[in-house]
Amino acid sequence: MIYVIRHGQTDLNKEGRMQGRQGLPLNETGIEQAESLRDQLKHITFDSVYASPQERAIQTAEIATGTSAVIDG
Repeated sequence: MIYVIRHGQTDLNKEGRMQGRQGLPLNETGIEQAESLRDQLKHITFDSVYASPQERAIQTAEIATGTSAVIDG
């Protein structure tokens, strides 16, 4: 099974602005979103977790899965 998730909120998302490849971290809401997703996925054991090199994607992947992400450059 493959799961695809989108990163949690950043400050630029909150402002409705595009962030492109800017390596912005999750804001408080984004962290809460990733933690909520973790609770929903807690019954799943992930063999591998991949993320883009963007900090927000890595944070979301690792919080949501409890697994270190392989960075897909």
